[in-house]
Amino acid sequence: MPADPQKTSANIDNPVEIVISRTFAAPRELLWLAWTDPKHMAQWWGPAGFTTTTHAMDFRAGGAWRYTMHGPDGRDYHNTLEYIEIDPPSRLLYKIGGKVGEEPVNFRTEVTFESLKESTSQTKVTMRSIFPSAAQRNYVIENYNAVEGGKQHMANLEDYVHTMASGSKDASVFSISHVFRASREKVWAVWTTREHLMRWFGPKGASLSHATLDLRPGGSLHYCMSHPAGMELWGRWVFVEIQSPGRLVFISSLSNPRGEIAPAPFPGLEEFPPEVRTTVTFVEHAGIGKGTLVTVESEPVNATAAQIAFFAKFHSSMNQGWSGTMVQLAEYLDASSGGA
Repeated sequence: MPADPQKTSANIDNPVEIVISRTFAAPRELLWLAWTDPKHMAQWWGPAGFTTTTHAMDFRAGGAWRYTMHGPDGRDYHNTLEYIEIDPPSRLLYKIGGKVGEEPVNFRTEVTFESLKESTSQTKVTMRSIFPSAAQRNYVIENYNAVEGGKQHMANLEDYVHTMASGSKDASVFSISHVFRASREKVWAVWTTREHLMRWFGPKGASLSHATLDLRPGGSLHYCMSHPAGMELWGRWVFVEIQSPGRLVFISSLSNPRGEIAPAPFPGLEEFPPEVRTTVTFVEHAGIGKGTLVTVESEPVNATAAQIAFFAKFHSSMNQGWSGTMVQLAEYLDASSGGA
């Protein structure tokens, strides 16, 4: 389950600084390792939905890390991080600059790792970015959504440190993300209003012929999806958590017309889990063009070992279905109110 970026604090009172802080339930040595070891850094670095490719890294004062961040919308951001001071495991000072002629972004960042007195397993990490001028700081806030990006950066670190501590990532969890050129409030509305869902939900070519929606914890969405080949598939969501406009959690199941859990109506899916917990998060896209990054994560609940294994093998089919659904949503958003 992705960490909440809004649990990170941000301060922009100083006109040439952006200060981002978060407290982690982990020792500072582990956080230092995640922030300084190249095999770890590329696994979490950047805002939500971003991935990172390392080209070269020389971790020492005077050394540099050359890398490319790949945005969830397909855009690449080329960067060089030059290490100025390294004081393990408590402080880093480095300079970040974009590729000449491509990314007009240059600033210094000081990162401090503070063990809290009340617990050696609680660490406050503060990232202070200092810009040459107020205009340059405001440029990255306005064009790169830098404050939200910093919050997501810290949330990604929390997720990854949890993975480091547990030793593995659950392979049964399905995940897919997409950037929509619309505000978070708009995207939330089309996910949580029956009239909108009826017009976009489902893979490419599919449509809803029936839907009832009771949007509250314990309430449900009950729908019938019609496919071009003439097949009908009933399903339901039972809502667990609703945090407008950022987070939607529900238990999804195949169902019958009465809204009861039912097995798949066609062969080959006998081991598909009867209940799947799905978390949908809506965060601002921290990159050029802005918009909203939607991430869907699903995992079996109350499932047998055979059902969990089947679900893990079914990811490619789920990816195909959800990819088509994301395309329909993007087209619907573009056609309605200009994606506002």
